[in-house]
Amino acid sequence: MSETTDFGPFRLCPDNRVLQRDGADVVLGSRAFDILVALVAARGTVLTHRELMAVAWPGMVVESSNVRVQVANLRKALGCGRDGVRYIGSVAGRGYCFVAQAHAAGVGTSSPGPYAANDAWPSFHADRARPNLPAPLQRALGRDECVAELSQRVLDHRLVTVVGAGGAGKTTLAVLVAHAVDAFDDAVFFVDLSTVMREDMVLEAVAACVGYHPTGPVLLAGLVEVLSTRPTLIVLDNCEHLIDAVARLVTQVLAQSQRVSFLNTSREALRVDGEHVYLLRPLAFPPHTGRLTAGQALAWPAVRLFMDRAREGGAPYALDNRDAATVAAICRRLDGNPLAIGLVASRVGTYGIHGVSDLLANQLALHWQGRRNAVPRHQTVEAMIDWSHDLLPERDRQVLYRLSVFSGAFSMEAAIDVVSDEVIRAHQASEAIGDLIDKSLVSVSAGEGGTWIRLLETTRAYAAERLADTRVRDEVARRHAVHYAGRLQRGAAGNAAEAPQASDLGNVRLAMEWCFAAHHDLTLGAQISSLATPWLLEQSLLDECKRCCARALALLPEPLRSSRVELTLLESLAIARYTMGDYEGEMTSVVERGLAVSASLDDAGATFHLLAGLHLAMMANGRFPDSLDVAVRYAALAATRGGPCETIIAGWMAGSSRHYSGDQIAADANFASSAQLLVQQGMRPLRYFEMKEQVIAVASTARVKWLRGFPLQALDVARRVIEDSRRHPDSLYISVVLCFSILLHNKLDDEAERLIQDLADVANEYKMGTRVQMAHFLTGRVMLHRGHAEEAAWHLGQCLDMLPPPKLTVIRTEALQAMAEALRQQEDGAGALAAIDEAIALAETTGGRFSIAQLLRTKAEVLQILPGTKPSRVAMLLARAKDCAREQGALGGGAYERS
Repeated sequence: MSETTDFGPFRLCPDNRVLQRDGADVVLGSRAFDILVALVAARGTVLTHRELMAVAWPGMVVESSNVRVQVANLRKALGCGRDGVRYIGSVAGRGYCFVAQAHAAGVGTSSPGPYAANDAWPSFHADRARPNLPAPLQRALGRDECVAELSQRVLDHRLVTVVGAGGAGKTTLAVLVAHAVDAFDDAVFFVDLSTVMREDMVLEAVAACVGYHPTGPVLLAGLVEVLSTRPTLIVLDNCEHLIDAVARLVTQVLAQSQRVSFLNTSREALRVDGEHVYLLRPLAFPPHTGRLTAGQALAWPAVRLFMDRAREGGAPYALDNRDAATVAAICRRLDGNPLAIGLVASRVGTYGIHGVSDLLANQLALHWQGRRNAVPRHQTVEAMIDWSHDLLPERDRQVLYRLSVFSGAFSMEAAIDVVSDEVIRAHQASEAIGDLIDKSLVSVSAGEGGTWIRLLETTRAYAAERLADTRVRDEVARRHAVHYAGRLQRGAAGNAAEAPQASDLGNVRLAMEWCFAAHHDLTLGAQISSLATPWLLEQSLLDECKRCCARALALLPEPLRSSRVELTLLESLAIARYTMGDYEGEMTSVVERGLAVSASLDDAGATFHLLAGLHLAMMANGRFPDSLDVAVRYAALAATRGGPCETIIAGWMAGSSRHYSGDQIAADANFASSAQLLVQQGMRPLRYFEMKEQVIAVASTARVKWLRGFPLQALDVARRVIEDSRRHPDSLYISVVLCFSILLHNKLDDEAERLIQDLADVANEYKMGTRVQMAHFLTGRVMLHRGHAEEAAWHLGQCLDMLPPPKLTVIRTEALQAMAEALRQQEDGAGALAAIDEAIALAETTGGRFSIAQLLRTKAEVLQILPGTKPSRVAMLLARAKDCAREQGALGGGAYERS
């Protein structure tokens, strides 16, 4: 991309490497700039993490999290999310796409997709209509560029064939072009071959349309003589069922006359010399980017066609924001096929948008009747596919049926592996798939990792109905499940070429569904689940991972209990629950069961990992004495079964527990010992819970330094852990939340506020379980620091309402203390006292006494505004606060005096 592009208030100049907002330069890092250029140039196409890595880090191997970080920075620079504006959308499991309207600088706005937003072909007037052609549509949504391109093709080449799936609009496009081109005057003839059933009648049908009526038999020489009197264009519509006869005819006519041109429509190319194939793509539809407004959706021609047909069918309303994502999903499910979209949309007036969506999921739309004046093959989706299906030999039909077990895109290797058996051999399956591609029943595209094929969703539903009627349905489904189990297994073993990709997700889901449905194969289902769940975690599909693990564990066959399969499922489930903020009893029970299984398998590595997870769960639930017991248990095991790395982790765990329990001197010693050993010995790659222990330990080190009176060291460590966490953005939450007070006490509220936006980007990407609560908590702290007590109290109240005990008692305690301060500033003494008393009680109950000195000091300040408070009582609280701080070794950082 080299042209200057405008979007919203921005102007992007790739050649000069400049991004401007309202004329002022926007500062972007070089990699963020390269990613922005690639996304804008893709015009709504989803770019994978791998593609963006190749753009921003050419020739380098980097983690995909680097892309997430750069995109998060880019969103922040563009102001994504402010006032509902979005420029970059995330597509779960795939990548990112540019979702705003963009256009060349100085040119009118275009849609984010590949077609212009205002794409009605100019109206055709009666004096331009050609007598030998059907009347053109007054409006062909999304086909402006197609008409222009194809018109030029017809002028440049004498034999052009428009190839596309049934219902794609080939006839509509050909008629528009036939009316549009001026090189043939009125010598343009339209031949509808759909009513011609015999090959020997093709010549007669063409002769009749051009007005050649000999007294004897129709001869090719006579037809050529008639056609050669002037430049002539013949439109042969629906050639697929007569493909050989059509190929012979056009070859002979073109060889004998230089004044004749052909424009054909077919679901299959003629494959003759001189033919130029024009592949007609579906109407553009919105990518799956989550939230979508009506205005954004209507920028795509598939959605506009849907709403046009819905209104024609009696729907009395326009598209609104609530239904925009549903209509976009319907258009995606129908693959942008105009005929299918029209048939489905015509039922909106009867069933409503969501009713149509539900019925479509049940495949009922295959049989819905379309317009009565449509040709029979276009009156239902089923009839449209029947037209192509009935032309297939039996072998190709069976292969088509079997391919319906796939979801979305799949490789040719997968297709052959699943389809072939003792009846249809591998080479026969390969030939049949090639034939289906030629006939537009299977589409092919180049994508991440090679060439991918897929069935249109309507074709898949059609084929699935017919496969269900055969005896091989379960056999094919089993081969499909076995194929993806093998792929997951090889990927887990480190075979990068076999590692599953985002496009495999739908097929992995289908494989598991079949295994568990009707208990087809519970053992295979559990094995696939155990292989898939770590991958789901990598894709940040936490809810799905949790459901997948829960189902597999509930249906786990007895031979797999206490096996490696169960252990993997338990670990993945514990990780999903923790990441989603689900720390309560169920996570603890999952970890305890995992520890029992790992012990029975004598798997020390899993035991260490799960103990770290148990420790984190205890801390998150405010069970600090219990968490210290787990840390001691981990250290004892590390002494007998571990090495230096486990000793380092044991120090992290013990230090964190002691910090929150209020023993800052011992915590500082634990952290220092682990830090020294880390420098001496290094560290092996950490597993999930171990990485979280490291982040918490380093962030807690900053807090300990601050409490002990080393503010410069504390700030240095806090900033370092926040920056390091950006490499693993899901850890950024932990480091920011734990170090936030240090930033505020150093009067870095602007920096703190920017971090809140960074966390919002991470939360949307990783679907963090406590993202809303944390946003309110941190925003309330900033507002309080800036003196906006009323606004601070509102945000803190929202946090407290959504964060009931025992979840994250550390955060709840700090939020209650901040709430007490905000209410005190508003002179609400009773409310402030209730808040601080609850905070003190929570700290005492949980053993989280690290903040008790601060809490007592805050209570003393609250009491000072209450009428009738004795000065001696305030003095006593301040003395207690100082004693607690001295006892904990926490005489700095505002532990007992106001910072």
